[in-house]
Amino acid sequence: MGASLQNKKRLGWLDFGKAMGILIVLLVHAECRLGLLTYYGGMFYMPIFFMAAGYTYRCKPQESFCEFVKKKSKRMLFPYAGTSLFLWFFFWIKDCILAGNPMDAKLHSIKGILYSRNQMYVAGYAGENPVLLDILNAPLWFLTAMFLAYLWYELASRSGRKYILLAVGLILSVIWHYTADLLLPWSLDAVPYFACFMAVGEFLRDKEIIPHLVGKWYRFLLPLLIFIGLAYWNGSVNLSCGMYGRSMLIYLLVGSLGSLLVFAAGEVLENFCAPVMKLTGWIGQETMTILCFHMFLFMFIKTAANILGLGGGFTKFCLVAGSAAVLCIVGRCYHCILDKR
Repeated sequence: MGASLQNKKRLGWLDFGKAMGILIVLLVHAECRLGLLTYYGGMFYMPIFFMAAGYTYRCKPQESFCEFVKKKSKRMLFPYAGTSLFLWFFFWIKDCILAGNPMDAKLHSIKGILYSRNQMYVAGYAGENPVLLDILNAPLWFLTAMFLAYLWYELASRSGRKYILLAVGLILSVIWHYTADLLLPWSLDAVPYFACFMAVGEFLRDKEIIPHLVGKWYRFLLPLLIFIGLAYWNGSVNLSCGMYGRSMLIYLLVGSLGSLLVFAAGEVLENFCAPVMKLTGWIGQETMTILCFHMFLFMFIKTAANILGLGGGFTKFCLVAGSAAVLCIVGRCYHCILDKR
């Protein structure tokens, strides 16, 4: 959920953007309703990761496509499979073994893992639409979607007709969304759409948009006003279940502008508020760990809060702050162990 540039030097504002994205994920999943903060935060908290991926993306002709696939599989599919198997095994023991029914293999949960979508049909579907990712693995849909978005973007970049292919893919994605209720496995219906956010991220890098934007404070004003207005008009979104608000294409602009503004804010803070950037840097570097395990950790925090009789507001604060802190420490320890090998 985040790669470094070729020289391995991390960009503080990029980590800041990813930190803001994952913190909004935590707030939303903890059911914190903070008015405009969570509403407008919900406009960028997924696109910002695709744009960050596009910003750090480099097409390497010397690297075969198979090598690229192996590299991205290790980065995204291994965590997806490992986390999914861990959660399935945990809940099989909890719900089946301890309940005296070890032959129940939780086949519905396995189906959800293989399909990698939260539900079979779009939100608001009139028929039966059961939850597929039902073992606290709902956020993991993002990893398979990001994996396929990388592959599609790599193929388009190698083709020599990159923007034609991206445009065709976008059109097909939009047509599918407006003509079918079915959500395809591994977000196949939305992958070409997500890849467009990657293209925006690469454009920001190539045209050096971020330094230009923060050069003068008033350059923030027009993108900010457009973002606020269009986000309000377009309405709430939820990419995991095919909700794009009123317009899929308008949301492409809304998500891009929101992410751009957050990145630019990070660039400003990098120059004036080092302690904040250090903290968000830690979070931004551990977004994968937080994404995979925060809902699992939520379960234990909620249980402890119920035992202690803590109030709802304080419990939600503990969910967000506690899971971010614990999983950052776990992720950092894991990377330290890998670095010593």
